[in-house]
Amino acid sequence: MKYLPILLIMLLMACSRKETLDTDLPGLGGETWHKGPLDFWLDTNFVNPYNLEVKYRFDRYELSLNKDLVPIAESQVKPVMTTIAQTWVQPYINEAGATFFKKYCQKQFVLVGSPQYNTNNTITLGTAEGGRKVVLFDLNAFSLNNKAGVREMLHTIHHEFAHILHQTIMYPVEFKTISTGYTGSWNDYSLGEALARGFVTQYARSAPDEDFVEMVSTMLVEGKDGFDAIVGSAPDAGAAKLRQKEEVVVRYFKENWQIDFYSLQTRVQTAIDNL
Repeated sequence: MKYLPILLIMLLMACSRKETLDTDLPGLGGETWHKGPLDFWLDTNFVNPYNLEVKYRFDRYELSLNKDLVPIAESQVKPVMTTIAQTWVQPYINEAGATFFKKYCQKQFVLVGSPQYNTNNTITLGTAEGGRKVVLFDLNAFSLNNKAGVREMLHTIHHEFAHILHQTIMYPVEFKTISTGYTGSWNDYSLGEALARGFVTQYARSAPDEDFVEMVSTMLVEGKDGFDAIVGSAPDAGAAKLRQKEEVVVRYFKENWQIDFYSLQTRVQTAIDNL
């Protein structure tokens, strides 16, 4: 007990000491950085012509806070965005015109290096928000030598853009009645079971809107031969439903957007082959 007063005096002296707190605390006021060659390249190829921002510096608040994610390697940004320009931007501009693309394209891409793992044992490769922002994941694994991986990334891009189109002008209601068996547990069923019901992918079973955009993205990214092969692998009843859906997609693009879907499909395939 006799040491207590001395201890209290020492604590009071410590608390009354005045110090200059000039230590930098990064992030509290927003990170600052200067544009480099990559930023100027993105400005020239995306921001200036299309008002499309590409964010590759890690911004936690652009992403789900409860997920463990890593930034995209800077060396991956240009190959990824060049591929997107060649196989998504240019085919649509060449087929539908620059005005169409500028009006309806997403306005922000957020690039992430790692995949986003989900609690239902699935992986998210892309998300879209209100037709404005697209987040692409798993880009540190991107390689032009991996054609399957390239197609998978492009599938995500075309999938999300098709959402913008149908949210602007809805596809025919008859599309929703072609297949039955939509389910939130789509990942519990095999691709074979999906094809038997006329769904082009397992995820297409999740909802009619997803079914429609999965048809659009699969037909564009796999091309005529690839899509025909998918139809050929389905049982007769499923194959007939897939052909019905194909007809609706082609008619939707022609009647609502004045786009020849098969011509667009050819442009996308030529671009992928030329990568």
